[in-house]
Amino acid sequence: MKLYAYGMRLRGFSPGCQPIDGLVERVDSNTEKYYDILLYNHPLTDKEISDYDLTYIPVLDWRDKE
Repeated sequence: MKLYAYGMRLRGFSPGCQPIDGLVERVDSNTEKYYDILLYNHPLTDKEISDYDLTYIPVLDWRDKE
């Protein structure tokens, strides 16, 4: 299954702080750039990315996570 990764720039994972539809997993960020990394089973819309202050992270490591 292909997964799409997004970094949470302004806050960490919490109720109402990220889109829930298609969310597969929350991963701890290993960088100070993001609070958390979110993995989705579909790409988010530009509106979702903007509304929740997320950044798309094109990382191949998460393409075939099972």
